[in-house]
Amino acid sequence: MPEEVVELLEVVEEEVPLRFRQAAEVLEKATAGGAQDPNLLYMLALAYKRQNKVVEARNALRKIPKPDANVFLQMALLSLKERNFSQAEGELLKAWQMDPASYETGYNLLLTQLSLGKVEDCFKLIPPVLALLDKYPKAKPEDKRQLQVLGAVLRAVSKGGADGSLNGMNAQDEANILKLFRSLGQLDTTLKLLQTLSEARPNAGPIREAYVEAVLVKARDLIDHCAWTEAEMLLRPLAKERNVSRAHQVALMNTLGVCCTLTQCYDEAEGHFAAVAKLVPNDARVRQNQALNYELQGEHDQAEEYWDRYLDLLDGKIPAPPEVPKYASHLEFETLVRLGVRCADKERWNDAAGFLQRATRIKEDADALEKLFFFTRNAKNYRDARKALDRLRDLRPDDPQLELYELDLIEVKSLADIEKLLGEIDDIVRRYPSDPRVRERAVNMVGDIIPLMGNLCDQLTDQMARVINQVRDLPQYQINWSAVREVMRDLLKEFQKLRRITGKCLPLVENEDHKRIIRDLADHIDSKMDACRSMGA
Repeated sequence: MPEEVVELLEVVEEEVPLRFRQAAEVLEKATAGGAQDPNLLYMLALAYKRQNKVVEARNALRKIPKPDANVFLQMALLSLKERNFSQAEGELLKAWQMDPASYETGYNLLLTQLSLGKVEDCFKLIPPVLALLDKYPKAKPEDKRQLQVLGAVLRAVSKGGADGSLNGMNAQDEANILKLFRSLGQLDTTLKLLQTLSEARPNAGPIREAYVEAVLVKARDLIDHCAWTEAEMLLRPLAKERNVSRAHQVALMNTLGVCCTLTQCYDEAEGHFAAVAKLVPNDARVRQNQALNYELQGEHDQAEEYWDRYLDLLDGKIPAPPEVPKYASHLEFETLVRLGVRCADKERWNDAAGFLQRATRIKEDADALEKLFFFTRNAKNYRDARKALDRLRDLRPDDPQLELYELDLIEVKSLADIEKLLGEIDDIVRRYPSDPRVRERAVNMVGDIIPLMGNLCDQLTDQMARVINQVRDLPQYQINWSAVREVMRDLLKEFQKLRRITGKCLPLVENEDHKRIIRDLADHIDSKMDACRSMGA
């Protein structure tokens, strides 16, 4: 394909994108009519490419009969857009074989192989690409110098150590080569090249900064893939690095501390976090890491000290992603909810409720209010539980579960309370027969009542046993049978009431263990009622 067409279309795209799209529409119509002219298909592919329509561009190029070097070059550029370096290398090699005099092809092949970490192949390409650069009309003086420096770095990588060829670099050379290395698409390759360059020029500040930056990015990638030990080994040689910026020192020590926490080296982790805290004493994120480090050791009292400090430091100064409004408030809310749940897990209901009350002052969140309701109820703070339930109703006005939550505020102390509660539960379940959440909540509530029924049955049984023991121990003439029968009649009434409650309870449970417990309890009550009747009730 003629090179002039490429240059012309690039200018058109920069100046008049709308006309470029219109040109694409004209070319589509031309090719749709059956025209298979290579130039038309080539221009159509470029039109698609400038619109980032990679698939359409590739399909147009594949339709070209007898593709030349320019076609393979364009296909390679599309592969590079997709970051498919292996495919791009194959297409560039074909283009290079067809036109070994193309500087653009040689240079792109060189960078592609460099991205793939093929140091030897890339090093062999430096001389021919340099020779073509001398004839390239758009060449700049710094382009040649950059390739020469790159060749020196590749030679050092191949030999496993630098020679004196890198000593003559100036600040501009460093800036140019760093820009090139940072543009590569493969982190491991960039890290290898920067490590070699850093070892060759240990006193070059920008190079050292770039190397440390690459190490941090690699360590983060390893941490994300749960390779914590590998990340720690990568970071440890730089733990006492002082020839880099304060920000990079903080990042190094903090990331190393995270690795130590994840590998359960908690004392080492705290040492790293403490060092970071000296550099940035008012950074909330460091306090958060310290809190988590203690929490994972089970030292929750010490963890809470750092959580308090973390919450105090949360403000608008914390780095925030632009797409998340009120980021600091969001973090504070989530932290308070998390701390509340953690306290609830230990049945520290008052502490748990305190955290959730603070959280719900930040944001009216239905899930948080639901937790606050249960925490305050379990703390027997029914007044605050009622307030939480009223606020929850405002956010969930049509939630039938809240009717069951209302029943949670009833203090159950007697059989009458249990019977009333079961009746209310049964009524709500009947009103919402198709709501599985209501059914599930009702089942859970009944499950909580079963142990109380057992305790009340035990109390009645103990009373009956004391009366029976007294009757057995006293002589016949000293027994007040009238009083005994009266007590037994009262106990029989209570047992009958409890037996009636078990009958109401059984249809409301689904768990087989609960059903078995209720049946056993009913049988036990039947036997006690028989005992009461045998005593004259």
